[in-house]
Amino acid sequence: MKCRFLLLLFIFKFSSSIPLIFIDLSHTINPSIPFFPSQVRFNFTQRIAQWTNEENKFFYSTNAFITSEHMGTHIDAPYHFSPNGWKVDEIPLSHLISVHARIIDVSKRCNQNRNYLITIDDVKKSDLSVPEIDEDTRGNFLFVLIFYTGWTKYWPDQTTYAGGESDVQFPGLSEELAIYLVNTYGENLVGIGIDTLSTDYGQSKIYSVHQILARHNKYGLENLALNENLINNVKKEFFTLDVYPMKIGNGTGAPCRIIARLDNSKRNTNWFGLLIFFILIFLVGFVVKIIYDLKCTPNKEY
Repeated sequence: MKCRFLLLLFIFKFSSSIPLIFIDLSHTINPSIPFFPSQVRFNFTQRIAQWTNEENKFFYSTNAFITSEHMGTHIDAPYHFSPNGWKVDEIPLSHLISVHARIIDVSKRCNQNRNYLITIDDVKKSDLSVPEIDEDTRGNFLFVLIFYTGWTKYWPDQTTYAGGESDVQFPGLSEELAIYLVNTYGENLVGIGIDTLSTDYGQSKIYSVHQILARHNKYGLENLALNENLINNVKKEFFTLDVYPMKIGNGTGAPCRIIARLDNSKRNTNWFGLLIFFILIFLVGFVVKIIYDLKCTPNKEY
């Protein structure tokens, strides 16, 4: 009986360790991805893949490439638009690793207008509530606010994702919203994310959103790989975000690997899954009991 209890306890502990889900919010960088017309596109300048001709053969490969700092899924350091802002290598790790993140879905409005300017009202209608203090660290509740425009569905087509070279079109934040966010959330807000080429909309000429964020040392995350599955999973809840930029000295930006960590143990109970779990526990217990009885009481009838 003791062995059966330990087995069931192991199964329960194992099942409870599964809920942490990792989702990659980064696009793969290659020469065919969308780009902003003023940026240097990613391309390989050297590619070597060969077997050595020596007696002890081994395979060897290496590449060299050229790219703008602002290609693919990337971070805009505050220095990108502010001489006094943090450069990539100066952004504190506390603003990049294990920060909170919240997604606001504006995809319906963006589908109706390719040059949609996200408004203050869009944020107010999202029921965004930001704690002052982080329960885990007891420090400031640091978070990134991410806007889902639905533009990921156009990746990697340059024309539908970015528009023409002389007529760039995609949604972005309004200047009024940028001012509202930095004034309302202050030090708690560390960055803004979006699934388009830029936090400013495509038709912008002076990049006012970049300027406002940079002056307040807020970074931007652009070309995020967002999808409806992620949106449906997180709904209006905060989740954990890890941002891993290439650490470029004096960098104005850098390609990033960005990971969302979803803790399903804090979400609504999946009652069907729980029912299946308990049925499995019953079946395992029943089988263990039969094995036990066969060994210890071989004459028992079933």
